[in-house]
Amino acid sequence: TVPEDEEPEEPAATSKPAAPPPPTAAAYAEELNAIPELAELGELFKSVGPIDLVESETEYSITGVKHIFPDHVVFQFNCQNTIPEQVLENVSVLMDLAEAEDFEEHSTIPLPAMPLREPGTLYVVLSRGHPLATGVFVNILQFVAKEVDPATGEAEEEGYEDEYQLEDLALEMPDYIKSVSVPNFRKKWEEMDPESERADEYGLGQRDSLQDAVEAIIGSLGLQACEGTEAVPPNARSHMCLLSGVVIGDCSVLARVKLGIDRSFNVAMKLE
Repeated sequence: TVPEDEEPEEPAATSKPAAPPPPTAAAYAEELNAIPELAELGELFKSVGPIDLVESETEYSITGVKHIFPDHVVFQFNCQNTIPEQVLENVSVLMDLAEAEDFEEHSTIPLPAMPLREPGTLYVVLSRGHPLATGVFVNILQFVAKEVDPATGEAEEEGYEDEYQLEDLALEMPDYIKSVSVPNFRKKWEEMDPESERADEYGLGQRDSLQDAVEAIIGSLGLQACEGTEAVPPNARSHMCLLSGVVIGDCSVLARVKLGIDRSFNVAMKLE
Protein backbone atom coordinates (compact mmCIF):
# COMPACT_ATOMS: atom_id res chain seq x y z
CA THR A 1 0.00 0.00 0.00
CA VAL A 2 1.01 3.61 -0.55
CA PRO A 3 0.75 6.05 2.37
CA GLU A 4 -1.86 8.75 1.81
CA ASP A 5 0.73 11.54 1.88
CA GLU A 6 2.88 9.90 -0.81
CA GLU A 7 2.20 9.79 -4.54
CA PRO A 8 2.57 6.37 -6.16
CA GLU A 9 5.61 6.09 -8.40
CA GLU A 10 4.85 5.85 -12.08
CA PRO A 11 6.56 3.00 -13.92
CA ALA A 12 9.56 4.10 -15.91
CA ALA A 13 8.79 4.58 -19.58
CA THR A 14 10.64 2.30 -21.93
CA SER A 15 11.09 2.90 -25.60
CA LYS A 16 12.84 1.19 -28.46
CA PRO A 17 16.02 3.04 -29.39
CA ALA A 18 15.58 5.17 -32.48
CA ALA A 19 17.21 3.98 -35.68
CA PRO A 20 20.28 6.03 -36.61
CA PRO A 21 19.74 8.56 -39.39
CA PRO A 22 20.85 7.47 -42.87
CA PRO A 23 24.27 8.66 -44.04
CA THR A 24 24.48 12.02 -45.76
CA ALA A 25 25.19 12.33 -49.49
CA ALA A 26 28.79 13.28 -48.70
CA ALA A 27 29.19 10.24 -46.42
CA TYR A 28 27.84 7.91 -49.12
CA ALA A 29 30.18 9.45 -51.70
CA GLU A 30 33.19 9.00 -49.41
CA GLU A 31 32.21 5.41 -48.60
CA LEU A 32 31.76 4.42 -52.26
CA ASN A 33 34.88 6.22 -53.43
CA ALA A 34 36.93 4.15 -51.00
CA ILE A 35 36.03 1.00 -52.97
CA PRO A 36 38.26 0.80 -56.08
CA GLU A 37 35.63 -0.96 -58.23
CA LEU A 38 33.15 1.84 -57.50
CA ALA A 39 35.54 4.80 -57.50
CA GLU A 40 36.02 4.38 -61.26
CA LEU A 41 32.31 4.98 -61.95
CA GLY A 42 32.64 8.75 -61.68
CA GLU A 43 30.91 11.32 -59.50
CA LEU A 44 27.95 10.21 -57.41
CA PHE A 45 24.85 12.16 -58.43
CA LYS A 46 22.29 11.03 -55.86
CA SER A 47 21.57 8.33 -53.28
CA VAL A 48 18.06 7.10 -52.46
CA GLY A 49 17.28 4.99 -49.38
CA PRO A 50 17.62 3.00 -47.27
CA ILE A 51 14.55 0.98 -48.33
CA ASP A 52 13.33 -2.02 -46.31
CA LEU A 53 13.48 -5.21 -48.39
CA VAL A 54 12.14 -7.66 -45.79
CA GLU A 55 9.34 -7.56 -43.25
CA SER A 56 10.23 -6.67 -39.68
CA GLU A 57 10.98 -9.47 -37.22
CA THR A 58 12.28 -11.84 -39.92
CA GLU A 59 15.50 -13.83 -39.60
CA TYR A 60 17.45 -11.37 -41.75
CA SER A 61 17.48 -7.59 -41.82
CA ILE A 62 18.04 -6.32 -45.37
CA THR A 63 17.78 -2.76 -46.70
CA GLY A 64 18.65 -1.35 -50.11
CA VAL A 65 20.12 1.97 -51.27
CA LYS A 66 20.14 3.22 -54.88
CA HIS A 67 23.25 5.19 -55.90
CA ILE A 68 22.97 7.05 -59.22
CA PHE A 69 26.18 7.56 -61.24
CA PRO A 70 26.62 9.11 -64.74
CA ASP A 71 26.32 5.77 -66.60
CA HIS A 72 25.68 3.24 -63.86
CA VAL A 73 23.47 2.48 -60.88
CA VAL A 74 24.96 0.90 -57.77
CA PHE A 75 22.57 -1.03 -55.56
CA GLN A 76 23.86 -1.26 -52.01
CA PHE A 77 22.40 -4.03 -49.86
CA ASN A 78 22.87 -3.69 -46.10
CA CYS A 79 22.60 -7.17 -44.59
CA GLN A 80 22.38 -8.41 -41.02
CA ASN A 81 21.88 -11.93 -39.67
CA THR A 82 19.79 -12.37 -36.51
CA ILE A 83 20.12 -16.18 -36.12
CA PRO A 84 23.03 -17.13 -33.82
CA GLU A 85 22.68 -20.84 -34.74
CA GLN A 86 23.60 -20.13 -38.36
CA VAL A 87 26.49 -18.56 -40.28
CA LEU A 88 25.89 -17.17 -43.78
CA GLU A 89 28.83 -16.99 -46.18
CA ASN A 90 29.42 -15.94 -49.80
CA VAL A 91 26.39 -13.64 -49.66
CA SER A 92 25.17 -11.97 -52.86
CA VAL A 93 21.96 -10.68 -54.45
CA LEU A 94 20.70 -11.91 -57.81
CA MET A 95 18.81 -9.11 -59.58
CA ASP A 96 16.36 -10.21 -62.28
CA LEU A 97 16.44 -7.70 -65.15
CA ALA A 98 13.40 -9.04 -67.04
CA GLU A 99 11.46 -5.85 -66.25
CA ALA A 100 14.49 -3.59 -66.65
CA GLU A 101 15.61 -4.13 -70.24
CA ASP A 102 17.78 -0.99 -70.41
CA PHE A 103 20.15 -2.35 -67.77
CA GLU A 104 23.00 -4.86 -67.84
CA GLU A 105 24.93 -6.33 -64.95
CA HIS A 106 28.35 -4.67 -64.76
CA SER A 107 29.82 -6.24 -61.62
CA THR A 108 29.05 -7.49 -58.12
CA ILE A 109 30.88 -7.15 -54.81
CA PRO A 110 29.66 -10.01 -52.58
CA LEU A 111 29.78 -10.17 -48.81
CA PRO A 112 32.16 -12.91 -47.54
CA ALA A 113 30.03 -13.46 -44.43
CA MET A 114 26.86 -11.82 -43.12
CA PRO A 115 27.65 -10.52 -39.63
CA LEU A 116 25.50 -11.52 -36.65
CA ARG A 117 23.51 -8.48 -35.45
CA GLU A 118 26.00 -6.17 -37.19
CA PRO A 119 25.53 -4.65 -40.66
CA GLY A 120 27.49 -5.96 -43.62
CA THR A 121 27.34 -4.54 -47.14
CA LEU A 122 27.32 -5.99 -50.64
CA TYR A 123 26.92 -4.22 -53.98
CA VAL A 124 25.48 -4.89 -57.42
CA VAL A 125 26.53 -2.53 -60.24
CA LEU A 126 24.33 -2.15 -63.34
CA SER A 127 25.12 -0.18 -66.48
CA ARG A 128 22.36 1.92 -68.07
CA GLY A 129 21.57 1.78 -71.77
CA HIS A 130 19.64 5.05 -71.48
CA PRO A 131 20.51 8.08 -69.30
CA LEU A 132 17.07 8.02 -67.62
CA ALA A 133 16.39 4.28 -67.75
CA THR A 134 13.69 3.00 -65.40
CA GLY A 135 12.65 -0.50 -64.40
CA VAL A 136 11.65 -2.92 -61.65
CA PHE A 137 14.15 -5.39 -60.20
CA VAL A 138 13.28 -8.72 -58.56
CA ASN A 139 15.88 -9.51 -55.88
CA ILE A 140 16.94 -12.86 -54.44
CA LEU A 141 19.43 -13.10 -51.58
CA GLN A 142 21.79 -16.03 -52.17
CA PHE A 143 24.23 -17.52 -49.66
CA VAL A 144 25.87 -20.61 -48.22
CA ALA A 145 24.38 -21.49 -44.82
CA LYS A 146 26.43 -23.27 -42.18
CA GLU A 147 25.01 -24.54 -38.89
CA VAL A 148 26.76 -23.56 -35.67
CA ASP A 149 27.69 -26.31 -33.21
CA PRO A 150 26.07 -25.22 -29.89
CA ALA A 151 28.75 -27.05 -27.90
CA THR A 152 31.72 -25.28 -29.50
CA GLY A 153 30.15 -22.20 -31.07
CA GLU A 154 32.03 -22.99 -34.28
CA ALA A 155 30.41 -23.24 -37.71
CA GLU A 156 30.42 -26.61 -39.45
CA GLU A 157 32.89 -27.16 -42.29
CA GLU A 158 30.22 -28.07 -44.83
CA GLY A 159 27.31 -25.81 -45.69
CA TYR A 160 24.45 -25.75 -48.15
CA GLU A 161 23.36 -23.24 -50.75
CA ASP A 162 20.15 -21.38 -49.96
CA GLU A 163 18.27 -18.29 -51.04
CA TYR A 164 15.75 -15.80 -49.66
CA GLN A 165 13.25 -13.71 -51.63
CA LEU A 166 13.54 -9.95 -51.06
CA GLU A 167 11.13 -7.16 -51.95
CA ASP A 168 11.39 -5.65 -55.43
CA LEU A 169 13.32 -2.45 -56.06
CA ALA A 170 12.31 0.11 -58.69
CA LEU A 171 14.24 2.84 -60.48
CA GLU A 172 11.93 5.74 -61.31
CA MET A 173 12.29 9.17 -62.88
CA PRO A 174 12.58 11.03 -59.51
CA ASP A 175 15.71 8.97 -58.80
CA TYR A 176 17.45 10.98 -61.53
CA ILE A 177 16.32 14.35 -60.16
CA LYS A 178 18.05 16.22 -57.36
CA SER A 179 15.99 18.79 -55.47
CA VAL A 180 17.79 22.14 -55.74
CA SER A 181 16.26 25.50 -54.84
CA VAL A 182 16.70 28.63 -56.96
CA PRO A 183 16.89 32.06 -55.28
CA ASN A 184 14.52 33.85 -57.66
CA PHE A 185 12.15 31.37 -59.29
CA ARG A 186 10.14 33.85 -61.33
CA LYS A 187 13.25 35.44 -62.84
CA LYS A 188 14.68 32.01 -63.64
CA TRP A 189 11.35 30.98 -65.21
CA GLU A 190 11.36 33.98 -67.55
CA GLU A 191 14.91 33.15 -68.64
CA MET A 192 14.00 29.60 -69.66
CA ASP A 193 13.78 28.78 -73.38
CA PRO A 194 10.06 28.71 -74.36
CA GLU A 195 10.82 25.80 -76.70
CA SER A 196 11.67 23.64 -73.68
CA GLU A 197 8.32 24.22 -71.96
CA ARG A 198 5.77 21.44 -71.58
CA ALA A 199 2.30 21.56 -70.03
CA ASP A 200 -0.36 19.00 -69.18
CA GLU A 201 -3.43 18.62 -66.99
CA TYR A 202 -4.21 15.82 -64.56
CA GLY A 203 -6.96 14.76 -62.19
CA LEU A 204 -5.60 13.67 -58.81
CA GLY A 205 -8.88 12.32 -57.45
CA GLN A 206 -10.08 13.03 -53.94
CA ARG A 207 -7.66 14.42 -51.40
CA ASP A 208 -8.07 15.53 -47.80
CA SER A 209 -6.86 19.00 -48.73
CA LEU A 210 -4.73 20.95 -51.16
CA GLN A 211 -1.89 20.71 -48.64
CA ASP A 212 -2.11 16.93 -48.84
CA ALA A 213 -1.95 17.14 -52.65
CA VAL A 214 1.07 19.47 -52.62
CA GLU A 215 3.02 17.17 -50.29
CA ALA A 216 2.25 14.14 -52.47
CA ILE A 217 3.34 15.95 -55.64
CA ILE A 218 6.62 17.17 -54.13
CA GLY A 219 7.37 13.64 -52.95
CA SER A 220 6.59 12.01 -56.29
CA LEU A 221 8.46 14.52 -58.48
CA GLY A 222 11.57 14.75 -56.31
CA LEU A 223 11.78 18.52 -56.72
CA GLN A 224 12.41 21.35 -54.24
CA ALA A 225 9.60 23.75 -53.36
CA CYS A 226 10.61 27.40 -53.81
CA GLU A 227 9.61 30.67 -52.16
CA GLY A 228 7.54 28.99 -49.45
CA THR A 229 4.96 27.66 -51.92
CA GLU A 230 4.97 24.25 -50.24
CA ALA A 231 2.60 25.77 -47.64
CA VAL A 232 -1.04 26.17 -48.72
CA PRO A 233 -3.03 28.94 -47.00
CA PRO A 234 -5.87 27.62 -44.77
CA ASN A 235 -9.17 26.97 -46.59
CA ALA A 236 -7.63 27.82 -49.98
CA ARG A 237 -9.52 26.45 -53.00
CA SER A 238 -6.61 26.99 -55.39
CA HIS A 239 -2.85 27.19 -55.09
CA MET A 240 0.33 27.36 -57.18
CA CYS A 241 3.45 25.53 -56.06
CA LEU A 242 6.84 26.44 -57.57
CA LEU A 243 9.34 23.58 -57.88
CA SER A 244 12.93 23.31 -59.06
CA GLY A 245 15.69 20.76 -59.40
CA VAL A 246 18.49 19.33 -61.50
CA VAL A 247 18.28 16.24 -63.70
CA ILE A 248 21.37 14.05 -64.02
CA GLY A 249 23.52 15.56 -66.74
CA ASP A 250 23.30 19.02 -65.11
CA CYS A 251 19.98 19.93 -66.73
CA SER A 252 17.88 22.42 -64.73
CA VAL A 253 14.16 21.77 -64.41
CA LEU A 254 11.48 24.18 -63.19
CA ALA A 255 7.82 23.38 -62.64
CA ARG A 256 4.72 25.39 -61.81
CA VAL A 257 1.98 23.24 -60.32
CA LYS A 258 -1.44 24.88 -60.37
CA LEU A 259 -4.01 23.15 -58.20
CA GLY A 260 -7.73 23.49 -57.56
CA ILE A 261 -10.09 21.58 -55.28
CA ASP A 262 -13.88 21.36 -55.57
CA ARG A 263 -16.59 20.83 -52.95
CA SER A 264 -16.21 17.04 -53.26
CA PHE A 265 -12.47 17.34 -52.53
CA ASN A 266 -11.52 16.34 -56.06
CA VAL A 267 -8.20 17.92 -57.02
CA ALA A 268 -7.28 19.05 -60.53
CA MET A 269 -3.70 19.89 -61.48
CA LYS A 270 -2.03 21.73 -64.32
CA LEU A 271 1.68 21.01 -64.55
CA GLU A 272 3.87 23.44 -66.50
